[in-house]
Amino acid sequence: MNPKAEQIRLRYLYRTKLLRGEIKVPLGTAKKLVGPDCVYHLYSTFEPEKKKTKPRKKGAGRRA
Repeated sequence: MNPKAEQIRLRYLYRTKLLRGEIKVPLGTAKKLVGPDCVYHLYSTFEPEKKKTKPRKKGAGRRA
């Protein structure tokens, strides 16, 4: 198969999977696959996982 044709086929496959919500990709990559306006709508409802942090002790971080 022609390498250019294979590249186009794979791009279309990943674009379709992204639009259906089957895969998640970094924002920059998604912009390249589907365009910035479409990515805005796809990622507008997405909430990234927040890092779990240990609760701080009272007075932690303060120096006298």
